[in-house]
Amino acid sequence: MLEPTRFESREQVLEALAEKRALIGADLSGADLAGIDLAGVRFVAVAMTGANLRGADLSRCLLADVEATGADLSGARMAGAAIVATNLAGADLRGSQLQAARVKDTNLWQADLSDADLSGIWIRGTNLAHTTLRRASLTASRIARSSLKDANLTAADLAGSSLMRVDVAGADLTGATTSGARAGRVDWLAARVPPTELPGSLPEPLRWLPMLLGCVAAVLLVTALKRKARQRS
Repeated sequence: MLEPTRFESREQVLEALAEKRALIGADLSGADLAGIDLAGVRFVAVAMTGANLRGADLSRCLLADVEATGADLSGARMAGAAIVATNLAGADLRGSQLQAARVKDTNLWQADLSDADLSGIWIRGTNLAHTTLRRASLTASRIARSSLKDANLTAADLAGSSLMRVDVAGADLTGATTSGARAGRVDWLAARVPPTELPGSLPEPLRWLPMLLGCVAAVLLVTALKRKARQRS
Protein backbone atom coordinates (compact mmCIF):
# COMPACT_ATOMS: atom_id res chain seq x y z
CA MET A 1 0.00 0.00 0.00
CA LEU A 2 1.43 3.40 -1.00
CA GLU A 3 2.28 5.88 1.73
CA PRO A 4 0.38 9.20 1.48
CA THR A 5 2.35 12.09 0.00
CA ARG A 6 3.65 14.27 2.81
CA PHE A 7 3.44 18.08 2.50
CA GLU A 8 5.07 20.25 5.13
CA SER A 9 5.15 23.70 3.51
CA ARG A 10 2.79 25.95 1.57
CA GLU A 11 5.24 25.90 -1.35
CA GLN A 12 4.88 22.13 -1.68
CA VAL A 13 1.08 22.38 -1.51
CA LEU A 14 0.87 25.16 -4.10
CA GLU A 15 3.22 23.26 -6.42
CA ALA A 16 1.02 20.15 -6.15
CA LEU A 17 -2.05 22.26 -6.98
CA ALA A 18 -0.45 23.96 -9.98
CA GLU A 19 -1.88 21.41 -12.45
CA LYS A 20 -5.15 20.43 -10.76
CA ARG A 21 -7.12 21.84 -7.85
CA ALA A 22 -7.27 18.59 -5.93
CA LEU A 23 -5.36 16.76 -3.20
CA ILE A 24 -6.17 13.08 -2.83
CA GLY A 25 -4.63 10.89 -0.14
CA ALA A 26 -2.20 13.63 0.93
CA ASP A 27 -0.78 14.22 4.41
CA LEU A 28 -0.91 17.83 5.64
CA SER A 29 -0.71 16.96 9.33
CA GLY A 30 0.91 19.76 11.31
CA ALA A 31 1.60 21.84 8.18
CA ASP A 32 1.67 25.63 8.53
CA LEU A 33 -0.73 26.88 5.85
CA ALA A 34 -2.01 30.00 7.58
CA GLY A 35 -3.63 32.46 5.16
CA ILE A 36 -3.13 30.23 2.11
CA ASP A 37 -5.54 30.47 -0.86
CA LEU A 38 -7.14 27.04 -1.35
CA ALA A 39 -10.47 28.23 -2.77
CA GLY A 40 -12.25 25.57 -4.81
CA VAL A 41 -9.73 22.82 -3.98
CA ARG A 42 -11.00 19.24 -3.55
CA PHE A 43 -9.54 17.47 -0.49
CA VAL A 44 -10.29 13.74 -0.55
CA ALA A 45 -8.96 11.29 2.08
CA VAL A 46 -6.50 13.95 3.27
CA ALA A 47 -4.88 14.05 6.73
CA MET A 48 -4.93 17.54 8.28
CA THR A 49 -4.53 16.67 11.96
CA GLY A 50 -3.16 19.67 13.82
CA ALA A 51 -2.67 21.67 10.60
CA ASN A 52 -2.54 25.47 10.84
CA LEU A 53 -5.07 26.87 8.37
CA ARG A 54 -5.77 30.04 10.30
CA GLY A 55 -7.30 32.67 8.01
CA ALA A 56 -7.02 30.40 4.96
CA ASP A 57 -9.38 30.74 2.00
CA LEU A 58 -11.27 27.44 1.66
CA SER A 59 -14.36 28.87 0.03
CA ARG A 60 -16.23 26.49 -2.28
CA CYS A 61 -13.82 23.69 -1.40
CA LEU A 62 -14.69 20.03 -0.89
CA LEU A 63 -13.59 18.15 2.21
CA ALA A 64 -14.47 14.47 1.86
CA ASP A 65 -13.20 11.80 4.25
CA VAL A 66 -10.74 14.29 5.74
CA GLU A 67 -9.06 13.77 9.13
CA ALA A 68 -8.67 17.25 10.64
CA THR A 69 -8.73 16.60 14.38
CA GLY A 70 -7.43 19.60 16.29
CA ALA A 71 -6.83 21.66 13.15
CA ASP A 72 -6.69 25.45 13.46
CA LEU A 73 -9.27 26.93 11.07
CA SER A 74 -9.92 30.08 13.05
CA GLY A 75 -10.94 32.93 10.77
CA ALA A 76 -10.93 30.61 7.75
CA ARG A 77 -13.16 31.59 4.83
CA MET A 78 -15.24 28.52 3.95
CA ALA A 79 -18.38 29.96 2.37
CA GLY A 80 -20.08 27.49 0.04
CA ALA A 81 -17.83 24.62 1.12
CA ALA A 82 -19.02 21.00 1.08
CA ILE A 83 -17.85 18.99 4.09
CA VAL A 84 -18.68 15.27 3.99
CA ALA A 85 -17.66 12.39 6.29
CA THR A 86 -14.93 14.56 7.81
CA ASN A 87 -13.50 14.51 11.33
CA LEU A 88 -13.15 18.03 12.77
CA ALA A 89 -13.25 16.97 16.43
CA GLY A 90 -11.63 19.59 18.64
CA ALA A 91 -10.95 21.88 15.68
CA ASP A 92 -10.62 25.63 16.23
CA LEU A 93 -13.17 27.32 13.96
CA ARG A 94 -13.56 30.54 15.91
CA GLY A 95 -14.63 33.41 13.68
CA SER A 96 -14.71 31.18 10.60
CA GLN A 97 -17.06 31.97 7.72
CA LEU A 98 -19.21 29.03 6.64
CA GLN A 99 -22.09 30.82 4.96
CA ALA A 100 -24.23 28.49 2.80
CA ALA A 101 -21.86 25.58 3.43
CA ARG A 102 -23.14 21.99 3.32
CA VAL A 103 -22.08 19.64 6.11
CA LYS A 104 -23.04 15.96 6.14
CA ASP A 105 -22.05 12.96 8.28
CA THR A 106 -19.27 14.97 9.90
CA ASN A 107 -17.80 14.94 13.42
CA LEU A 108 -17.48 18.37 15.08
CA TRP A 109 -17.34 17.06 18.65
CA GLN A 110 -15.82 19.66 20.99
CA ALA A 111 -15.05 22.00 18.08
CA ASP A 112 -14.99 25.72 18.87
CA LEU A 113 -17.23 27.75 16.53
CA SER A 114 -17.49 30.86 18.67
CA ASP A 115 -18.36 33.97 16.64
CA ALA A 116 -18.50 31.88 13.44
CA ASP A 117 -20.82 32.87 10.59
CA LEU A 118 -22.89 29.80 9.69
CA SER A 119 -25.79 31.68 8.15
CA GLY A 120 -27.64 29.64 5.55
CA ILE A 121 -25.65 26.52 6.38
CA TRP A 122 -27.13 23.04 5.73
CA ILE A 123 -26.21 20.39 8.31
CA ARG A 124 -27.34 16.76 8.32
CA GLY A 125 -26.27 13.63 10.21
CA THR A 126 -23.55 15.57 12.01
CA ASN A 127 -22.16 15.35 15.55
CA LEU A 128 -22.09 18.81 17.14
CA ALA A 129 -22.08 17.49 20.70
CA HIS A 130 -20.05 19.54 23.18
CA THR A 131 -19.35 22.18 20.54
CA THR A 132 -18.98 25.83 21.46
CA LEU A 133 -21.21 28.09 19.37
CA ARG A 134 -21.14 31.22 21.49
CA ARG A 135 -22.39 34.24 19.54
CA ALA A 136 -22.37 32.16 16.32
CA SER A 137 -24.72 33.20 13.53
CA LEU A 138 -26.97 30.34 12.45
CA THR A 139 -29.60 32.49 10.77
CA ALA A 140 -31.63 30.70 8.08
CA SER A 141 -29.68 27.51 8.78
CA ARG A 142 -31.09 24.02 8.17
CA ILE A 143 -30.12 21.35 10.71
CA ALA A 144 -31.50 17.80 10.56
CA ARG A 145 -30.82 14.47 12.26
CA SER A 146 -27.85 15.91 14.14
CA SER A 147 -26.68 16.20 17.74
CA LEU A 148 -26.22 19.44 19.67
CA LYS A 149 -26.01 17.55 22.94
CA ASP A 150 -24.30 19.58 25.68
CA ALA A 151 -23.43 22.28 23.13
CA ASN A 152 -22.85 25.88 24.22
CA LEU A 153 -25.16 28.12 22.17
CA THR A 154 -25.17 31.13 24.47
CA ALA A 155 -26.10 34.30 22.56
CA ALA A 156 -26.21 32.34 19.27
CA ASP A 157 -28.47 33.69 16.53
CA LEU A 158 -30.90 31.02 15.25
CA ALA A 159 -33.37 33.44 13.68
CA GLY A 160 -35.21 31.92 10.73
CA SER A 161 -33.53 28.54 11.16
CA SER A 162 -35.16 25.12 10.99
CA LEU A 163 -34.29 22.11 13.11
CA MET A 164 -35.63 18.60 12.50
CA ARG A 165 -34.82 15.65 14.76
CA VAL A 166 -32.01 17.46 16.56
CA ASP A 167 -30.79 16.32 20.00
CA VAL A 168 -30.41 19.36 22.29
CA ALA A 169 -30.13 17.47 25.59
CA GLY A 170 -27.94 19.43 27.98
CA ALA A 171 -27.47 22.30 25.54
CA ASP A 172 -27.19 25.86 26.86
CA LEU A 173 -29.20 28.38 24.81
CA THR A 174 -28.98 31.28 27.24
CA GLY A 175 -29.66 34.49 25.36
CA ALA A 176 -30.06 32.69 22.02
CA THR A 177 -32.22 34.38 19.39
CA THR A 178 -34.89 32.12 17.87
CA SER A 179 -37.31 34.56 16.23
CA GLY A 180 -38.85 33.01 13.13
CA ALA A 181 -37.18 29.65 13.83
CA ARG A 182 -39.11 26.39 13.44
CA ALA A 183 -38.43 22.94 14.86
CA GLY A 184 -39.77 19.41 14.65
CA ARG A 185 -38.96 16.43 16.86
CA VAL A 186 -36.79 18.59 19.13
CA ASP A 187 -37.17 18.17 22.90
CA TRP A 188 -36.41 21.64 24.21
CA LEU A 189 -37.22 20.58 27.77
CA ALA A 190 -34.14 18.32 27.65
CA ALA A 191 -31.87 21.34 27.14
CA ARG A 192 -29.94 22.59 30.16
CA VAL A 193 -31.16 26.09 29.33
CA PRO A 194 -33.89 26.21 26.65
CA PRO A 195 -34.30 29.35 24.52
CA THR A 196 -36.56 32.02 25.98
CA GLU A 197 -38.73 31.92 22.84
CA LEU A 198 -39.37 28.35 21.71
CA PRO A 199 -39.31 27.91 17.91
CA GLY A 200 -42.57 27.27 16.12
CA SER A 201 -43.64 23.82 15.03
CA LEU A 202 -42.11 22.34 11.90
CA PRO A 203 -44.11 19.42 10.46
CA GLU A 204 -42.07 16.41 9.43
CA PRO A 205 -42.10 15.78 5.66
CA LEU A 206 -44.62 13.17 4.60
CA ARG A 207 -42.74 10.01 3.65
CA TRP A 208 -45.36 8.98 1.13
CA LEU A 209 -45.44 12.32 -0.71
CA PRO A 210 -42.47 11.65 -3.06
CA MET A 211 -43.99 8.28 -4.01
CA LEU A 212 -47.36 9.89 -4.70
CA LEU A 213 -45.79 12.59 -6.86
CA GLY A 214 -43.86 9.92 -8.76
CA CYS A 215 -47.07 7.98 -9.45
CA VAL A 216 -48.85 11.13 -10.62
CA ALA A 217 -45.95 11.95 -12.94
CA ALA A 218 -46.03 8.40 -14.36
CA VAL A 219 -49.79 8.59 -14.99
CA LEU A 220 -49.43 11.96 -16.73
CA LEU A 221 -46.62 10.59 -18.90
CA VAL A 222 -48.63 7.52 -19.93
CA THR A 223 -51.66 9.69 -20.70
CA ALA A 224 -49.55 12.02 -22.86
CA LEU A 225 -48.03 9.09 -24.76
CA LYS A 226 -51.47 7.57 -25.43
CA ARG A 227 -52.80 10.91 -26.67
CA LYS A 228 -49.80 11.29 -28.97
CA ALA A 229 -50.30 7.75 -30.32
CA ARG A 230 -53.99 8.47 -31.08
CA GLN A 231 -53.07 11.67 -32.92
CA ARG A 232 -50.63 9.73 -35.13
CA SER A 233 -53.27 7.09 -35.94
